Amino acid sequence: MNYALDALWWKLTSQPVRDLASLLTAPPLWQSGCELSVRKLLGEHGFRYLLALDADPTRLTDYLARRAPFGHRLGIYAEELLAFWFTNAPHAELLAHNLTVSGSDGNTQGAADFVARLNGKLYHIELTCKYYGGGTGKPEDMRGLDPRDTLAAKTAKLTAQLGLPHISDGIRTLRRHGLPLDVKPSSIVRGIGFFPQGFHAFEPPLNPYGWRGIYIQDWTEYGFERQEVRYHLLDRMAYLAPARVAETEALNETEIRRIDQGLIAVLELRPDGFWHEIERIMKAV
Repeated sequence: MNYALDALWWKLTSQPVRDLASLLTAPPLWQSGCELSVRKLLGEHGFRYLLALDADPTRLTDYLARRAPFGHRLGIYAEELLAFWFTNAPHAELLAHNLTVSGSDGNTQGAADFVARLNGKLYHIELTCKYYGGGTGKPEDMRGLDPRDTLAAKTAKLTAQLGLPHISDGIRTLRRHGLPLDVKPSSIVRGIGFFPQGFHAFEPPLNPYGWRGIYIQDWTEYGFERQEVRYHLLDRMAYLAPARVAETEALNETEIRRIDQGLIAVLELRPDGFWHEIERIMKAV
């Protein structure tokens, strides 16, 4: 699936609102077995609330400004976007954020990202945003631009995080903070899987309907057939949503070939005068 082509991206113009929308509506990169659905995340009035935020994003931008800087940590930024949503969306109520679970010896076991009510139902929610690629397309070979960051390790860590509030130390933590014990474990797994061009054989736990991009190690592997497109090297903090950039930020083929490593948006010009992402490339070394 090329999520960058969703009609939503023709409408939203505010960058933080676009980032929030991607967390709420993108397909999971892999299947944890307890995904929180887009329908539950958005609620009945979620799209209208996103459109209202896009028309006047001040409430969101002020909220983010109070919590900045994020130290170039995409995960922290994404968590704050969701914390805003769970606090302000009409159907949501945030009960806890980044709830530390400690053992009887005082050692930290981990932290639960969110405890929240959505339409009156209780959830323990774990968020992860990852960008993994590999030349074989096999889950065991998928890794980030930092080769130490692997899909296999992250899926195992997420499973452990989802169990935190349901072990004895987690139950004790919930009680200590006056939180309900009957929280349902749920995941929000976002990101992009990057595969060689023409790859279609997706193995579990990868989601065959996830957001996909192109994986290359050398620019000769990418065709450059389309003369009308441009390119943009994405800053790490801009990974979440499809890119929408001004003419001055768009690079030509000669310029992008100088990039040794990174995530690159392939862009087309749309009637609003901005260059919009239509595809994403992971250039590994």
